[in-house]
Amino acid sequence: MKKYIRVMLGRGSMYAKQCREEGYIGADFDVNVDLSDSLFENWRDFNKKFIPLWMNNVPGKSKVTAGLACGFLWTIVKGLRIGDIVLCPSGEGYYYVGIIDSDYYYVPGTSLPHRRAVVWMDKVVDRKSMSKELRNSSGSIGTCSDVTKYAAEIEGLLNGSSGIHEKKDSSQSSESSKHFDERSLHKLFCSYLRTRGIYAKTIFHEKSSTKGDNAQKWIHPDIVGVQFEDFKNDATLALLKATEPKESIHIYSYELKRRIESDYQLKQCYFQALSNSSWANFGYLVAFEINEDLDEEMARLNNAFGIGIILMQANDSKILYPAKEKSLDYNTIEKLNNLNPDFCEFIKKLSKVMNASKDYTADAKSSFEKICDKIFESDEEQETYCKEHNIPF
Repeated sequence: MKKYIRVMLGRGSMYAKQCREEGYIGADFDVNVDLSDSLFENWRDFNKKFIPLWMNNVPGKSKVTAGLACGFLWTIVKGLRIGDIVLCPSGEGYYYVGIIDSDYYYVPGTSLPHRRAVVWMDKVVDRKSMSKELRNSSGSIGTCSDVTKYAAEIEGLLNGSSGIHEKKDSSQSSESSKHFDERSLHKLFCSYLRTRGIYAKTIFHEKSSTKGDNAQKWIHPDIVGVQFEDFKNDATLALLKATEPKESIHIYSYELKRRIESDYQLKQCYFQALSNSSWANFGYLVAFEINEDLDEEMARLNNAFGIGIILMQANDSKILYPAKEKSLDYNTIEKLNNLNPDFCEFIKKLSKVMNASKDYTADAKSSFEKICDKIFESDEEQETYCKEHNIPF
């Protein structure tokens, strides 16, 4: 089956015109070796080999970020097949469209050394002519984005058909009617957080005593999390508990959204996350899809207010902008404890871990883990879950 993939050619599409003029697409990702002998059929095998190399070349980055980078690189060098269609943003409001015309080749010493030859079409696609759904999917942040489910619309735009968005057959209508709800993303996101050593719990707003009070709707986080500092030495642990026990943990607050499409929606979601996270050490706005045109405004908001932004994906997630650390606000924590039983249970169990003597810390952590959200035990379980909940995988 022919695939349709949105491919970014450099930050801000800075290499798009050059690629079109010279007939290729390419990537860098700080992997400066020929990949010809490493074109694994499975992206997991590729990641297993190249994540350590990437992390060595880009020190200070997380393994999650490395996984995303290597996954995008695999898509370009191997995941795309000859005959697949690529849509590449020009940086000026439209997309270049081309057909993959060769297998992988390596051009060292260039900006985009990992390449595939492309036959570019004369016609470009105006972003404004796309349906809202296609704009959202093709505008997701990240180097590659699969838009194959919009193949009929893309072909219609290339052929100059009018009314393409309305003229869908019954199978297309049935497929487009499938959707996933926001709450179904929680298990995925909490599983991702666990890979970063963060134990997380969903806060069910409907259990709050203010569920009918609109004035209080921006006080509840969707998910709370905690990360324990992993000190091993007994003397260090004793000193920490005697002096600054609060320094042994970091508490997180997350506001989760399915998608963020416009500047107005970004600001609304961002300030909701800011309000909901005022009490925590770190606050984040998380979305499954984010319009790529909002990157500059996200950077401005993050710099001004310190709430981080995460692009969530089924296979992995990426911290676009890290949160700035702040002190815990105990007055707001007190208010949340009084308002919501889920939040109060989380704080109670966490406090028991912090106050437990060394001999009982493991038992306290085990009890705490039981109240946290369940996570996936395998990749296969996660993939099945995504299919069952119509989450793009």
